[in-house]
Amino acid sequence: MKTYEKKAFWKFFAIYFASVAILITVSGYFYFQQQKETFISKEQFSMILYARMLKTSNFNYKREGFTYEILKKEIKNFNPQNLKLTECCFEKIVPNRNNLGYLLIKKDRKEFDENIKKLLLKIIVVEFSLLFLFGVISFYLSKLSLKPMQETIKRLDWFAKDLIHDLNTPVTSILLNIKLLKKDPLCKGKKELSRIETSTKEIASLYKNLNILLEEKTFKMEKIDICPLIKEMAEEYSLKFRNIKISVECKSFEVKVNSAAIKQILHNLLTNACKYNVEGGSVKIWTKNRTLYIKDTGKGIENVDLIFKRYYKEQKSGSGIGLHIVKTLCDAMDIEIEAESKKNFGTVVMLSFP
Repeated sequence: MKTYEKKAFWKFFAIYFASVAILITVSGYFYFQQQKETFISKEQFSMILYARMLKTSNFNYKREGFTYEILKKEIKNFNPQNLKLTECCFEKIVPNRNNLGYLLIKKDRKEFDENIKKLLLKIIVVEFSLLFLFGVISFYLSKLSLKPMQETIKRLDWFAKDLIHDLNTPVTSILLNIKLLKKDPLCKGKKELSRIETSTKEIASLYKNLNILLEEKTFKMEKIDICPLIKEMAEEYSLKFRNIKISVECKSFEVKVNSAAIKQILHNLLTNACKYNVEGGSVKIWTKNRTLYIKDTGKGIENVDLIFKRYYKEQKSGSGIGLHIVKTLCDAMDIEIEAESKKNFGTVVMLSFP
């Protein structure tokens, strides 16, 4: 399952399962309250029955768990439904015979507490069983809900892959022909030819980005030492941008990434750091606590919060999707990417590896 599919899956699962879990929990709570009230009513009825038996037997009736006291006092606004629950027992006051005071009936609450414990255990077992059942249902429903999206994305991937594959041939052909035309004395030094070459190289770079993004193998991870790769790419860009000083301070550490994807990320970041740098500027690359820093002395970025958004660009050149693809690839490999920039002082990009 790809990252976006996992997100969609767990989002659907969480919403559905949480809704069912809340419903089950609330139902269990109301059922518990209703049963508790039933138990209390039974206790109250048994105490009234005990009081009747006392009065009819001339106070000779005995029953385990019950005791009584005779209250020789007047109670104003007496409520026949009175019932008090204390730490040890239930207490209920009932009128004595011939209206001679009242009886305070006490009943041990041990049986009531045991019934409450049994009820709670029963509700917990039923609720956990239901939660497990609906958890399984939620899992399969979540997988089922992904199928239409997966089929649509699969068709789009096929179309995009075919399109990109067909794009590669004419781009390669244009670049080869530009090389030949540059050797022609009539075309030498022509600005129009240089513009065509620049635009074609941008298309070629876009092709590489999209190809990496659409390749399924992009998200197959392997452990590599990041430093040799950084040094290799720094050397490559030092030759490509001879007017930019590139320095590397890298302490070796292993990262779990896809080789092609991390190369494309570094390619895009280093291209921007060199391309939009000042004349005779520098690019510094270093690592600290599993974080890779790429700092340039370029023009800086006005809206640094927007640079990873699709089609956003502050320069006339470029497609505006290079950094968006960088962010997408970073997300796919659980790499946190951040950028800080100050106008006319340069930009620093940070890649934090898990």
